[in-house]
Amino acid sequence: MRSSEALTDLAYVALTTTGWLAGNLLGILGCAVAMFIVISHGHVDTFFLHVDNLASRYVAADLGRREAFEHQLVQVFVIVLGVTLAVRGPLFVRRVRRELREGKGA
Repeated sequence: MRSSEALTDLAYVALTTTGWLAGNLLGILGCAVAMFIVISHGHVDTFFLHVDNLASRYVAADLGRREAFEHQLVQVFVIVLGVTLAVRGPLFVRRVRRELREGKGA
């Protein structure tokens, strides 16, 4: 019986952590969209003009500039993700531990 409880807890932690990470990733990606919305002052036409401008400049750039842009974009994304996980992580761990103690994971 004890091994089934451990397996249940492990599955609960894996699924909860996966959902939590997915939520954080989607939130960070949503921040990029929100940035374009703020830049466009909430106007849909302006929003798509900014996105089109970024896309056309990306397509027109040479391979070296594209790689540099992608590298910088990944760096910023990883830094923001790291900070987000560091700030939100301890509260998530406390919540999961509490729920496992209270038997909510089962």
